Order: sequence, then structure tokens, then C-alpha cells
Amino acid sequence: MKKSLNPFNFNLSPKWIERSAFGFNLLRSANYTGQFLLLPLLEKWATGTTKIKPDQFSQKMKEAYSEILELYRVDSKNIGLGLYPADVLKPEGPVAHAKTLFSVLKDGFEIARRRKEKSVHEFSVADQENLNEIPEYARRNYHFQTGGYASLESADLYEHQVEMLFSGSADAMRRIMIAPLKQATGWSDGEGLKFLEVGAGTGRLTGFMKQAFPKARIVATDMSAAYLQKARSNLSEFEKIDFLQALAEDLPLPDQSYDLVYSCFLFHEIPHEIRKKVISESKRVLKSDGFMAINDSLQKNDNPKLNWALEIFPQDFHEPFYKNFQNHPLEQEIEELGFKVVDKKVGFLSKAIIAVPLWPKKAKA
Repeated sequence: MKKSLNPFNFNLSPKWIERSAFGFNLLRSANYTGQFLLLPLLEKWATGTTKIKPDQFSQKMKEAYSEILELYRVDSKNIGLGLYPADVLKPEGPVAHAKTLFSVLKDGFEIARRRKEKSVHEFSVADQENLNEIPEYARRNYHFQTGGYASLESADLYEHQVEMLFSGSADAMRRIMIAPLKQATGWSDGEGLKFLEVGAGTGRLTGFMKQAFPKARIVATDMSAAYLQKARSNLSEFEKIDFLQALAEDLPLPDQSYDLVYSCFLFHEIPHEIRKKVISESKRVLKSDGFMAINDSLQKNDNPKLNWALEIFPQDFHEPFYKNFQNHPLEQEIEELGFKVVDKKVGFLSKAIIAVPLWPKKAKA
């Protein structure tokens, strides 16, 4: 287990922990926001172009930051209540952080060029072999990033890039599913439970789930060998986490074998038919009394004040399936495919849905 942020076991009050967590989240957000402001300058330098801002941009950003603050209030309260430990806020070292930032800004030149040229199928010779391992729909430069989801270079930069994009709020958005899952599982520590994560990426949410449910066994799956390699490295200090390269829509796992199947930021990046297959596969591998949890992007009118951000996101960052995702509410699709939604939480630009599988009633003998 990772070293605690409270190594001396001080008896800290929940309120003190909550306020400290809120302050840390604010500082973290200020750091990543400052870094994000460098990107328009870099893009102008790289391409000679400047993005046109939406109408009433200042007011819209003010409203967006008010939503981030509310997200942090909820996240900090959950930490104060002990639903997950303050260790989820543990930052990387300043030297490693600075090195990654340098690499992100360096890669930003190539991202800016691809965006201008609308180049979304650009891969090095070294990446071609990895591309063969992932489905056709994913063989593209998501977010115009170098290597798409096929390269270790992309995996190394991904989390930092995402945090810059969301002003340091991505981790808190990931964690909005944990509180309702703790409640749904009777405030369990994970003893005797088996969790399956599909589309685990670099393992960021995997680590948070392990800290919230320390005794659970987690199987983290992803289509990308490079991203799974990064996840193994990131989570090497945790026990009872297994890694499996697999497609979320075609899991090589037995029926009714997991207590929870969950994902984060997966569904908006896959085609509509694949989304339905992922939901059906999740139901197949779930125990009859299990849960499915999906944490993904807001959809239209989940928070009308942020509809404008949902409209410009796929324009600025290559997201070919995002418009279709917006037109098919997850809650409706989940219930059409044999689940009942039992909880929903919204935090800034993300929402978490908790659902239970519905099975035909057995006929009486």
C-alpha cells in the first residue's frame, strides 16, 4: 500500500481534513489552469492561428469554475467523511511533474499542427505494430495526441494532458462514482468482492478505487498494451490488482463472476454499437446482485449551463463519436439493455451512473 499522507497518525478532525483537501484541490487547479493558458500561446507560435472564443466566454468560464468549486466541495467532504483517504490527493514529485510538463508542451506543437491539418491517422513506424492490437475504430489520434492510444509516449503524457484540459479537476471528476458505490455496497471495504474495470487506461481511477475498497480484488482491462504497461507501473505498490489486455465489448471472462463492473471516460470514445455491446458484456459478467458503474462526460442538458462546452469539445479535440454520444442518453440506453439505474451523480463535466442488472423472474415449479 502506498505511504500515507498522514505518516505520524495525527488525530485530525474530519472538518480539518475536509478543509485541507479543498485547499489542496484549489492549489492543484490553479497549477494546471496556469499550464493550460500556455497552450493558446504555443498554438499561435506553432500554426500562426488563434482560436475564436465563444460568445460571452468570460461569463461562461465563470459559471464553469463555479461548477469546479462545487465538485471540490463534494470531493473534499467525501475525504473528510473517510469514504476515501486523503492519500488520493498525493501529488507526484516536483521534478517529475516539471519533466512531464516539458514533454506535454513539446508535444503540443505536434498536436497544434495536427489540429490545423485535421490529421487524425498519423502514426510512427514503431506504433504500427501496437495499432494492430486495437480495433479499427480506435486507430486514430484521439485529442490529436501523438500515438493515439497505441504508444507508451502517449500513456506517459495522457494524465497530465487531461488535467491541463480540465483545470486540474479530472481526478475529482473520476472520484464522483465512489461515494454512491460505497453506499450501494453497504459501506464495504471490499472484503470478498471482485471488481472489473473496463477501459482502465493508465490506472488512475483503479488506484482511487483500490484506496476506497482496499480489500477488493480488481481486474483492470484495456485494449492498449502500452496503457496497461503504464498502469502496471503506476499501481505497482498496490496488492490484489490484476491486468488483462482485452476489449470492453468482448471480455474473455466467465458469466456472472464480478460484483462490480465499472468504467471511466470510455463510452464517449467508442461508436454507438460498441457502447451497446460493452453494456451487454458488463451485464453478462456481473453477478445477479452486482452493480455496473459508468463515469463519463455530461450529456446535453445534464447541466444546461455547460451545454456550450459540450458543443465545442469535439471541435477542439478529435472526438469522432462524441456527437452521437450526446444524442443517446446513457440512462435510457442502460435501461433498454436490461439494467435499472439506481443512482446518478454529476460533477462539473462528468456524471456517474450506478445500475443493477435485471433478470427474468424464474417461473414457479
